[in-house]
Amino acid sequence: MRFSTICRGRPRLGLLAGLLLTASAALGQNRYQVAGEAILDKLNTKFYNASKQLYVEQIDGNENVIVERGGASYVWPASHMLRALRYGALVNPAKYTARLKSYAYALDQYQQNGKYASDIVPGADPLYDDNAIVGLALLDAYQQVLPAENGLYERSLIGLTYCLRARDANWGVPQKEAELGWGKFYSQATILPALQCAQLAKDSPDPTYLTTAKRYYELINDPARRLRDAGTNLLNQYSFFSNGSWSLTGHGENGAGYRAYQTTPNVQLALRLYQRTGDSRYLDDATLLANACLRQWYTPGRGVREISFWGGSDMVEMLVDFYEVDHNAQWLSAARDIVDYLIDYGRDQLGYYPGSYSDADGTWNLDRRYLFPASVQLMGQACAAAAILRVAAVMPATPLAAAGPAASRAADLFPNPVRHRLTLPADPQRAPGRITVVNSLGQTVLTTNLPAATLDVSALAPGVYTVSWQEGGQWLTKRFIKQ
Repeated sequence: MRFSTICRGRPRLGLLAGLLLTASAALGQNRYQVAGEAILDKLNTKFYNASKQLYVEQIDGNENVIVERGGASYVWPASHMLRALRYGALVNPAKYTARLKSYAYALDQYQQNGKYASDIVPGADPLYDDNAIVGLALLDAYQQVLPAENGLYERSLIGLTYCLRARDANWGVPQKEAELGWGKFYSQATILPALQCAQLAKDSPDPTYLTTAKRYYELINDPARRLRDAGTNLLNQYSFFSNGSWSLTGHGENGAGYRAYQTTPNVQLALRLYQRTGDSRYLDDATLLANACLRQWYTPGRGVREISFWGGSDMVEMLVDFYEVDHNAQWLSAARDIVDYLIDYGRDQLGYYPGSYSDADGTWNLDRRYLFPASVQLMGQACAAAAILRVAAVMPATPLAAAGPAASRAADLFPNPVRHRLTLPADPQRAPGRITVVNSLGQTVLTTNLPAATLDVSALAPGVYTVSWQEGGQWLTKRFIKQ
């Protein structure tokens, strides 16, 4: 995506968005649900092609549909849209379940010759990683929201079967049919089917699913195969087996290089295997991998240096999944911090999130509040909606506006961002007690006694923090940025 105009003045939508977040919180929604539904609703109005019950690939800067390829997106963006609708249905079933169901079945239009093609246009090539992504997304929709829809379960097996049947003697699967016989071990075409098998093993009496998932995990994480880097614990894009050895190069291609969407599903696979087997070695390895992802792409208070569909959204989903498994608050705190930055700084003047394929303007660590987009891609918006709503699904309602005048005064922290001393709003009702400052990992880094007017935060490392105190019988919390 390129940007045609930079606004030099005050953002037009920033104040309105903030008011909408606060007003909706008064109705018992958390800010993540409000923001997630806002972008999901834009997708349902601006990108939806009702004649096909599918979504288009992109719109222009005036929010008009750019007509192409039969009026529907590629299947990869479609899979992310299915994820976004699933999380929407989890947080607001009455609003999104029907659309999730109709859309899941409408994806039949991508089927050609017993597999999912990359496009609805006749003759479009199938990709193994696309089929793996769609299969997993359909299974998630079936297991989590629509368990009575056996048709979705059956459709989820189409992509899985297509990938598993393509395995070579080393269990390698390439990205394209034209690459069969190359000895290529493509990350997305192997990890995602393994993850789907691990999820099928939860309810299926067939032991083959768990056996397949465990075997794939061994192979994917075998250092000799070169897919997983033994030094960084991050996964490369693909590797090759040729002449009895493994290499990152082959057939004029180089599979070296990290994107978060290659390692994050490997973490999720380890978590599912831990849940299925109880073997703590899977949990230990998942911890190692997740921390490697955080070191590589995450900066507290500054989002993630990754594009949405190449791992930004997957990072958030993985972190929340981890939190639901081991209940360690550090995972949820990091996921919230990533999404907080995305909501506060990632939206452009039309209210859309990054969607570019370029690291220069597509990552989730950019301040985009003053930008006007020349065009908007479906996939970036669907990934943002999925990530935000994934956090919303595990967060309680936060009725900020219902908390009364004291809550509104919580917005009066200054200066914010701060370098040295942070001033709290003065109030005679402030009761004796404690002021607590917590970092983005959920760790308490500063406490002091009430009443107090200022806090010395000069010793804190740069990042995003939350300060909490009691006032007028209410507990108030507010985020601030330490520079």
